[in-house]
Amino acid sequence: MSIIDVLGEKGVFAEKLGGFKVREVQLSLAERIMYTITENGTLIAEAGTGTGKTFAYLVPAILQNKKTIVSTGTKNLQEQLFYRDLPKVLEIMDLKPKIRLLKGRSNYLCHHRMYNALHSRIAHNPDMVIPLQLIEKWSHKTNVGDKAELEAVPENDLIWRHVTSTAENCLGSECPSYVECLVMKARRRAMEADILVVNHHLLFADMALKQEGFGELLPDAEVIILDEAHQVPEIASRFFSQSFSSYQCKDLLNDTTKEAGEVTGAFAAISSKIEHVEQALRDLHLQFSDVSETDTLKNLLDKKANFEHLELLKQSLLELAEGIKPIAAQSKGLNSNFVRCETLIAFLDELLGELKSDFIYWYENRNKFFIIHKTPIDISDPLTQFRNENQAAWILTSATLAVNQSFAHFQKETGFFESETLLVDSPFDYENNAMIYVPRDVPDANDYSFNQEICEHVLPLIEQTKGGVFFLFTSHRALNNAAKFFHDKLQKPLFVQGQGSRHQILADFRDAGNGVLLGAASFWEGVDVAGDNLSCVIIDKLPFAHPDNPVLQARINRIVENGGNSFFDYQLPKAIIALKQGVGRLIRSETDKGILVICDKRIMTKPYGRQFINSLPNMKKTSKKDKIFDSFAKI
Repeated sequence: MSIIDVLGEKGVFAEKLGGFKVREVQLSLAERIMYTITENGTLIAEAGTGTGKTFAYLVPAILQNKKTIVSTGTKNLQEQLFYRDLPKVLEIMDLKPKIRLLKGRSNYLCHHRMYNALHSRIAHNPDMVIPLQLIEKWSHKTNVGDKAELEAVPENDLIWRHVTSTAENCLGSECPSYVECLVMKARRRAMEADILVVNHHLLFADMALKQEGFGELLPDAEVIILDEAHQVPEIASRFFSQSFSSYQCKDLLNDTTKEAGEVTGAFAAISSKIEHVEQALRDLHLQFSDVSETDTLKNLLDKKANFEHLELLKQSLLELAEGIKPIAAQSKGLNSNFVRCETLIAFLDELLGELKSDFIYWYENRNKFFIIHKTPIDISDPLTQFRNENQAAWILTSATLAVNQSFAHFQKETGFFESETLLVDSPFDYENNAMIYVPRDVPDANDYSFNQEICEHVLPLIEQTKGGVFFLFTSHRALNNAAKFFHDKLQKPLFVQGQGSRHQILADFRDAGNGVLLGAASFWEGVDVAGDNLSCVIIDKLPFAHPDNPVLQARINRIVENGGNSFFDYQLPKAIIALKQGVGRLIRSETDKGILVICDKRIMTKPYGRQFINSLPNMKKTSKKDKIFDSFAKI
């Protein structure tokens, strides 16, 4: 069976799938992917909205009958692929390979940690009593143990932190509940798969573990397909990083208290040392109360008192480790906690000592926790090393990878220099169904009155729109100011990010039909609202990353040190890809029509604005307000 036999005019999809339309762009993408898999090569492919890239990569992978990992950007997309798309394709093709779904360990119930929670003070916490009881009852029924099964307890409920494991607190084969371990059962099922569906977080967590020489979570694959590949640099950067956090310390203390309580005399031997660590954490939080939310570690430690408080925390952990060491052999859990404590101390030693030049050390400081990160400035080396060690064919695809028709930026970031590239335009008729409006009579984007004036400018446009409106912002501050502005002025239903769950806000927006949704980062991508429910997308500014981000600043500095131009080599490509994601919300089907409003006139007035325009679908453009109103009537 060939690609044409499946996706062509006389293929099985046209025969069996109602409403299926043969698309030349889908066929060309599928043929190219088929060739890449056959040749065991690497392909980077941008496939515009409506290409049908999911079928275009699933069909060749299935036809080649090779062991395949498909990785998606989010768990939602992962589940959509596993529960909807893959079964549909296999039913149509009348094939039955083994397909499996695998998530990260934090998604699976841990029987040992649940037992510990049921016999600890957590069981008496009024906020956790009922969810813990629901989980305990469910634990006797579930075969998989995926927390998504238990709808009665939300996936973000704090109780899950106490009944799931992490790489740090897992006891492995020494766990009393190892035989019934749901994570191990899920991994064994994954090893049997012909097609395994994961997400990028799990894939890169596995890559990071392999780099350190530890066990392989994922089976060796002959084909690796990365969907939503534009997320790869950010997610890979996170998983090739290390961190030290107050959460890690508190989890260690909770687990040590529980394990010591089950060994005669153990808790008495270390209770004062646990209290010392708790006090050091409290003192550190108090010391950090006037520290900025994020900055470099160097700037944090330049203040002597901050350094001294971190040193005191390290000393208290050293005392705890010395206290656990003599009793560690009495309990598998205590031995594990001793190793965890030693690991935290070693990393703190590095943070307070000589820092490595290939990493950026930075911190996040919030009301209830702090994290210190060690992030690689360049992720291309570890990605290249992993790819060289794994002889699989690689397919990387997304609707937003190219910048000004070139993949050079993505290839440089990821190290995929030797890859073949393919740019497949969307089959949708943007030229006749969509228009870009860039107002010229608004202040510059950095003017103090910009936010207020663009809201006033677009208000009549929003009111005249027949259908729903997305207003996307580059900062939460601008979003909140706009929410105050529109609250009493709009005649349409208003939905604001943060005022409810993302899922619920989207559902209510769709039901309204003519609502206005104000969203920031998480609404720029992965949101699909087709038809008249969304007929206008407004973007406040070109989405350049904030220059005070310490990781961004470190990467900018490295580019400058190497003689490059940080704006054109890094900041501009990142902003173009982010804008393409936002623009991608507008046209989601062949019949969709709409207006794109970009309030930042730099896209028309600055020389680099042409690169933004060249990277977007071909749409009519105007800066005349009266013309845009006429266009609403026509479009």
